[in-house]
Amino acid sequence: MKRKKGFSLIELIVALIFFGIASASIALFYASNSKRIIDSEKSARLEVVAEKAYEEFKGILMQRMYTPELHFDKLVFDSIWQTYNEGDVVFTVTDTISGILFNSDIIIDSFEFDITKTGGVDNKNLAKTYHSGSRIWATIKSENVSEADSIRMQTVFSHHR
Repeated sequence: MKRKKGFSLIELIVALIFFGIASASIALFYASNSKRIIDSEKSARLEVVAEKAYEEFKGILMQRMYTPELHFDKLVFDSIWQTYNEGDVVFTVTDTISGILFNSDIIIDSFEFDITKTGGVDNKNLAKTYHSGSRIWATIKSENVSEADSIRMQTVFSHHR
């Protein structure tokens, strides 16, 4: 009897099953990694927008402004104490990245005053320049407006440059 060359039907079926399992595993791995990559990219975009809001607001805080009633220049940082309360949105940035609309709000959490240079008097309501130890604790909330995705970051702004 002459032996035929080639694969039997059983060998072919086993090879197809093995190939199918391997392909399904690779496809599942690719799909889960794709979702992680997309989520990481969304999170990174939100963090970039939050950082941009932080840097812009920090730049505004360190600008000088003239107050005619007091006859001296003071930093915008110093006026925040009289103008806003805890829970107020003090700054908003809207930005578009790759056609996606992002919004960032800076919300006041609390104030910390350096009262050592004022003789122990809480100077929140006084129209004086605040000292370098004073701080604004804030939350930066960035959101992807179209997908209702958001992050919150805690930060502090200090009188230091």
